[in-house]
Amino acid sequence: MLSIGTATAQAPQQASTPAPRAEWVTLGTSGGPSVQAERSQIANALVVGDAVYLFDVGNGVQRQMAKAHIPERNVAAVFITHHHLDHNASLGPIIVTHWSFKSGKLPIYGPAGTVHLASGLAAANTPTELAGFPTAGPAKPPATAEIEPHDLPDDIQQPTLVFQDSRVRVWAIGVDHYQVKPSIPLAKMPQAVAYRVEAGGRVFVFTGDSGPSARLIKLASGADVLISEIVEPEAVANQLMKNAMGAAPRVRDAVINGMSHNHLSSAEVGKLASTAQVKRVVLTHFVPSPEVVSDRSGFTDGIFPRRWLVGQSTISATRRCISAAVRTPEDNGTATEGRIEEDFKEKAIYFRIARI
Repeated sequence: MLSIGTATAQAPQQASTPAPRAEWVTLGTSGGPSVQAERSQIANALVVGDAVYLFDVGNGVQRQMAKAHIPERNVAAVFITHHHLDHNASLGPIIVTHWSFKSGKLPIYGPAGTVHLASGLAAANTPTELAGFPTAGPAKPPATAEIEPHDLPDDIQQPTLVFQDSRVRVWAIGVDHYQVKPSIPLAKMPQAVAYRVEAGGRVFVFTGDSGPSARLIKLASGADVLISEIVEPEAVANQLMKNAMGAAPRVRDAVINGMSHNHLSSAEVGKLASTAQVKRVVLTHFVPSPEVVSDRSGFTDGIFPRRWLVGQSTISATRRCISAAVRTPEDNGTATEGRIEEDFKEKAIYFRIARI
């Protein structure tokens, strides 16, 4: 788990207090549907003052929020990039927790299918509502009445404002995640989006899952922090050879082809960051898990030097910081500019704060 981009915007001259600080927290960094012991699935929290905005909610997000001391009751909105399991698995528990402990509608945004998914999860929890009957006071509204899901338009070509309140403004754009043709007929191709957020005087861009995409460059232009997915195709191939020996070669080849076209390698992240002229890069959505990779340099080779971080989704892990403003929960809110730490025996992907 890594918190990044702490910043306080300068207040207008007529204001007496500064704008709330904005902090991006990587709650989960493991890509793929399998649950990992070392990492939770993809989830991020943008904390602005006392409000929390979730960007993807893979398995484990609630436990990770508790570890990071981020109250669930403060969740103000949820944004989903696409509907793979590692990005939406905890949406149901988030909805039920909102119904249990908070009143008012929870906004939920995502590509086509978000309304169907969120509404269905809320309706499916009718037995949970029944079991939670009140023993004092009136009945609560049903969970279906306590959410406000939205399907974003298909194939968004330009950064489009989709949400704003007094703390944040959120833009979305379509990205190229589903570039490999399906082997079966589909009624409709699924959609994927990326998000750009202005908060606390900074701009954060979260890629979600995407292959190389000109639209993603538009969205990321000039961002303070780019939170990008990362895959290592060679390591994926090695893991498949090791763990899927019984699979047909064409199946293994299809998986590797999909990883190469539907996701971003370190070289593509480097191109994106350089072309968009972003100030900091944070890596997340590791495929395969770095814990099973002996040579981790493939996750970072090709990204311009001294400007990248790797998100870690367990609080107890060691962390190293490379030239970025970061904060972890242990820092008690005191942000600091990190400096390079060269004293590691291997090129690790865990990070810690370096005080200067």
